[in-house]
Amino acid sequence: MGFLCCWWRRRFPRRPSPPRRRASLKVSLPPVRAMGRYEILEHTADKGLEVHASDLPELFRLAGQGLFALMIDVSRYPPTERVSVQRDAPDLEMLIVRWLNELLYQFEVSHRLFSDFDPVKVEERDGRWYVESLAHYRPIQPAELEWDGAPVKSVTYHGLKLEQTPEGWFLRFYVDV
Repeated sequence: MGFLCCWWRRRFPRRPSPPRRRASLKVSLPPVRAMGRYEILEHTADKGLEVHASDLPELFRLAGQGLFALMIDVSRYPPTERVSVQRDAPDLEMLIVRWLNELLYQFEVSHRLFSDFDPVKVEERDGRWYVESLAHYRPIQPAELEWDGAPVKSVTYHGLKLEQTPEGWFLRFYVDV
């Protein structure tokens, strides 16, 4: 815009601009627990998540936490129970999508609001990938929840990106709402 001289500023004072809507919301976990983080991506038609983690178990844990953060502030519902959640797939991309969709299935059918996953074990055996986690949850009734966003129907393969980086692992995925 360039330099505006003094008379211009007095004649046309600046009005405060409306707050800009942030394209994404960054949520960092405490450094005591993990070095990773997830970031909620908001777009006009999609919701998604980007996850940065130092290793695969941390990537799965953060992706699970971020998935439920898209819908609900899980800190309002501390976990009271645990269940083992296991999935397998021929590759890592399919494994993370299947595991996240399994969490959504248990949320819808068994009314389990997951908030943490510890420990998470990810391994490759005989050409297949396996994940097993101890998922911490609270039994809930969806009608009683305070929703922060639209309920997620499923995790999609659209825009899915999973790669190993020099810092660890990176994951981006989008969901159907």
